[in-house]
Amino acid sequence: MTLPSKLTTLDACIAHHARATPEREVAIFGDARLTYGACERRVAGLADALRAEGVQPGDRVAVLSTPRPEYLVALNGILRAGGIYVGLNPRHTAPELAHALRVTRPSRILALDQALGLASVAALRSACHDAGLAPPIDVFSSLDDLPGSEARAGALPPIRRTQDVAVIVFTSGTTGRPKGAALHHGGLLTAARVQWEHIDVGEQRALSNLPINHVGAILNLTYGILIGGGTLIFQEKFDPAEALRLIERERATVWLQVPAMFQMATSLPNFGSTDLSSLQAICIGGGAPSMPMLAALRQTGARLYVEYGQTETMSTLAFAVQGATDEDLCTSIGRFDPRFEVRIADTDNLAVTPGVVGEIQARGDCVMHGYWGDEEATRAAHTSDGWLKTGDLALSRTDGLVELKGRLSEMIKSGGYNLYPREIEMVLEAHPAVAEVAVVGCPDAVFGEAAYAIVNAREPVTSEALKAWCGKSLANYKTPRSFRAIDTLPRLPNGKIDRASLKGVADRLSTLP
Repeated sequence: MTLPSKLTTLDACIAHHARATPEREVAIFGDARLTYGACERRVAGLADALRAEGVQPGDRVAVLSTPRPEYLVALNGILRAGGIYVGLNPRHTAPELAHALRVTRPSRILALDQALGLASVAALRSACHDAGLAPPIDVFSSLDDLPGSEARAGALPPIRRTQDVAVIVFTSGTTGRPKGAALHHGGLLTAARVQWEHIDVGEQRALSNLPINHVGAILNLTYGILIGGGTLIFQEKFDPAEALRLIERERATVWLQVPAMFQMATSLPNFGSTDLSSLQAICIGGGAPSMPMLAALRQTGARLYVEYGQTETMSTLAFAVQGATDEDLCTSIGRFDPRFEVRIADTDNLAVTPGVVGEIQARGDCVMHGYWGDEEATRAAHTSDGWLKTGDLALSRTDGLVELKGRLSEMIKSGGYNLYPREIEMVLEAHPAVAEVAVVGCPDAVFGEAAYAIVNAREPVTSEALKAWCGKSLANYKTPRSFRAIDTLPRLPNGKIDRASLKGVADRLSTLP
């Protein structure tokens, strides 16, 4: 399928395919089907209504919803009106909602009446009060409840540019309060195009089930599919068994998730018996896969990929190459796409040579405009010559693949050595008794810091056995000083391991025998 060549704004994806293939399905939700043509009419109506109600170009409009067609129409209607989309997660507490509202100060809010019984409209009003705001709240429970039926007819949309801010996405907040990354139309359109071309599936039908405030939902599971006229199969709340059922029923061709989701799905007894033959591409983002997970996913016959990025870089900077081996998928993030300006730099912000660990830094159209309303944090996140400091450590191998070594803030300094958690985790993940593992640094009176391995074991295993296993592949100073047991690794809302909380409790967890 040919991608549209000239799009200025994200909502133009809907408009383009509504003209080209109006009867093609853009969204599936349960038994409901929404075509591109019908979606475009609703987007235009909502945009007209928002402008009639006073929304001006650059105004923030917040949406509290689960992943469903109403989110899709709201997102694109806000952008068509010239507004800036702010997603609110119904799983968030009132203080978390209040923080997002206080930072973005939306002029209007669209709120799902019953978002899975989590955050109610009453809780949202309370959060607005705590934030010192009183924006109008349009409550909806279906597409027909969204504003638009009484919209002005024939109103021209405002002039918008590719560099205008499109969405504000809050970081996961592993250090301090979450910051709102201001992402622009042009950067997200480029990232969407890059994803479509790397996934390389003619007709993309993808499961869309990440929270609507997450860059993975907005880019990877919305515009990365829509740019080529694909179809979103919405799942309001992730459930591994239901995800498999939807893939089978709706003949999904693309499956993009974070590792924790794949881990839960591949662990189900019926994974091997579910008909997943429609899948052509499976992409793992937000963390590294394990070898057992990849072995299970290989059974589908789909091509496997990993991707790397972060909120501040429009989600994706690197993709695995087609035909990558399981070992390469576990140990690398593939290659940086040449359309993005990326380097690996040392502490003096100078590019390093292959084989040397440094920080991934990015510059240009793939980078956010900044943190909304926080100039100090924006300056701190960039070098003096304009490179975004991602905080991710990596090295470039001689074969051109890039190995991720973990977060700069997660690097463990033990007895004069720099220990990279991801390197140790990959070794432990290969042990047959280990289901999941996270390595964190804990204070040590002798070495300053010591590596602790927090292990979720699938069968009984001893510390000595794991220590001996590490000794086969790692220098002795890299072997964790302690192995602690945990039933389930804590995770952030984006599915990544909550390492900050693990560091706080690691020394109180039971030691493996």
